[in-house]
Amino acid sequence: MSTNVGFVLVSHSPLVATAVADLAAEMAPDVQIEAVGGAPGGGFGTDVNAVFAACERVESTCERVVLMADLGSARMAAEMAIELTELAEDGTPRRVIGPGPFLEGSVAGAAKAQTGAKLAAVVRTVASALEMWREHIKPENTVVLSPATGQSEGFQTQVTVVDDEGLHARPAALLAQLASEQPCTILINGVAADSMMDILLLGVKKGESVIISSPDPHGEEPVRIVAAALAAGLSM
Repeated sequence: MSTNVGFVLVSHSPLVATAVADLAAEMAPDVQIEAVGGAPGGGFGTDVNAVFAACERVESTCERVVLMADLGSARMAAEMAIELTELAEDGTPRRVIGPGPFLEGSVAGAAKAQTGAKLAAVVRTVASALEMWREHIKPENTVVLSPATGQSEGFQTQVTVVDDEGLHARPAALLAQLASEQPCTILINGVAADSMMDILLLGVKKGESVIISSPDPHGEEPVRIVAAALAAGLSM
């Protein structure tokens, strides 16, 4: 399987670039992810030529490239890789900067790309990772509502999470992918089940119960599919 969007991760440290790429690959095994870290002669820094070469490798299999950069010259190199490339045939950018934190944005964006999402949706997901760090988003201040409650349409069911990691890391990515494959909107505790970041913000642990629902009048079967997968263990 190949995806529409690939990633180039640019860091001052080769260890950091590789570690983040490895983590993202756990959530998105079919997404091409290139890690670029360190100066040309070794040590900390940025190798502009290596960034360009990584972009070209990703473009050999993907239509679009998201460049994630940690700071300083890494971001400058990523911006150069964007400025010095031609637009796609439809006039849109082939390469873009990922507008989110290096680690969280890379992981969330790659997980979204794994679903086959187009560039705009992947970039929105990268940006949504910023929400994890905003002061006003705290678990104790989050009110979770189920849209199916009190409605005549829709369907919901309760399921206990059995994955050892709860709904974190790979289980969250797998749940988001499964939900995105359904023909209707799927919610988990009232938030979008096809959004890895929304799932992570719920902070669900092993042994806790969640509500899987859909406001769609024909959503019973998709809800049961997602609930069954969750009850069986997503990463087992």
